[in-house]
Amino acid sequence: MQEEQLSARKACKIVSIPRSSYDYKAKPKDDAPVQQILTSLVEKHVDIGFWQSFYRIRNKGFNWNHKKVCRVYTDMKLNIRRRIKHRLPARIKEALFIPGAPNEVWSIDFISDALTDGRMFRLLNIIDDYNRESLAIEVDTPFSR
Repeated sequence: MQEEQLSARKACKIVSIPRSSYDYKAKPKDDAPVQQILTSLVEKHVDIGFWQSFYRIRNKGFNWNHKKVCRVYTDMKLNIRRRIKHRLPARIKEALFIPGAPNEVWSIDFISDALTDGRMFRLLNIIDDYNRESLAIEVDTPFSR
């Protein structure tokens, strides 16, 4: 601009950048108040996570964006570890009982379906496990809601 004696508007047009970018002044981030409140919260309540601390900050009357609070929260390394899920020990697998004659073992099961008009109905099936024969099928509509 000084060599060619151009105005800021013409120089920005030649270089094809917006004037708002040319005039932009970066604002330094001041996170000290957020850090102070987060440290006081964490000292009182050791195992609260981000969202609980964010809602407590909101209830105190501060209107900081959750993204700002989250950035400060993670910068302070306040992320609490996730609890790992302890798996149950493997079950001892046993072979299913195989009946040797009819009427030794029966199985029952409920099945539900709907009619074309939307009404639901249920079926109770009773089956003999030896020969896979259906001993009874009871059909009924359940109580209306």
